[in-house]
Amino acid sequence: MIDCRYALELADGSEWVFAATNGASGWLHELARIMELKPSVKEGSHRIYFSAERDFKTSNPPVTIRGDQKNGWRPFRNAGVYRVWRHETIPAVHMALDEAFLAHPEIKYINMWSALREIHRHALDAGGTPIHAALAKHHGRGVLIAASGGTGKSTCCLRLPGVPWQALCDDQTLVLKDPDGGFRAHPLPTWSDHLWRDSHKSWPVEQAVPLSAIFFLEQASADIAVPFNDPAEAVLSVFGAAKQVWEPYWERVSSKEKKKALSLLFHNTSEIAAAIPCFRLGATLEGEFWKEMERALGGTAGGAHL
Repeated sequence: MIDCRYALELADGSEWVFAATNGASGWLHELARIMELKPSVKEGSHRIYFSAERDFKTSNPPVTIRGDQKNGWRPFRNAGVYRVWRHETIPAVHMALDEAFLAHPEIKYINMWSALREIHRHALDAGGTPIHAALAKHHGRGVLIAASGGTGKSTCCLRLPGVPWQALCDDQTLVLKDPDGGFRAHPLPTWSDHLWRDSHKSWPVEQAVPLSAIFFLEQASADIAVPFNDPAEAVLSVFGAAKQVWEPYWERVSSKEKKKALSLLFHNTSEIAAAIPCFRLGATLEGEFWKEMERALGGTAGGAHL
């Protein structure tokens, strides 16, 4: 039944496999293009299977669940657009997509966006989280630029001067613990580009960079990067930037699940804030704000590291 398979290796050592039955294969090919995933024949440590409703009609659970593993699966619904089956002990998720929306110009991307929440859930359990922040690379080091929507993250990314800077994404970033105990960052797609701008862009989601600093963008009359003096304020700032990603999802879960997730999120963002230097970044429309970021980072590649 499986028609195509793609792999995504994450910085925490997990390997995710995205697989689809014939009815959902075109949808998965497009998701893989956007995320720049490569075909794979591996089983992976975690798996997400996609099926069109017509692939199994009234079968419950879907036919992608093997006959010897039928028990223990719990179904969930998401606004009638798709159904999800999760298992407490098996690291796999089965998602049934409504075939009416597989080629829909907007809903197909909403489904792709939603599918990645399974990775977000894993990240939260593993000590990380997605964060509402742009990700840039400077001499191999990852730098987050966090701000509320419409306050300048994308503009800042566009204004970065190129080498040694490289903008990797401008909306959301996945932060994970690596096996050495540090934090690494993966760029995530800007889904609004596909929803409202008919974009054909893609993002190197598998590319992870060591996270070196987080800059919180503020309105200012001068370009300046100032470190947070109060550790508690840094924690609350990182927590707030991550919470922006989670709030739409929490609208559809139980209060018990939300409370547990909030506790995990606060713990994880506290660890991130303690390990990664945080700065306030003032950026003017005409100035060279990135020079202030470079100063905070310790200058060019030959300078001191944080």
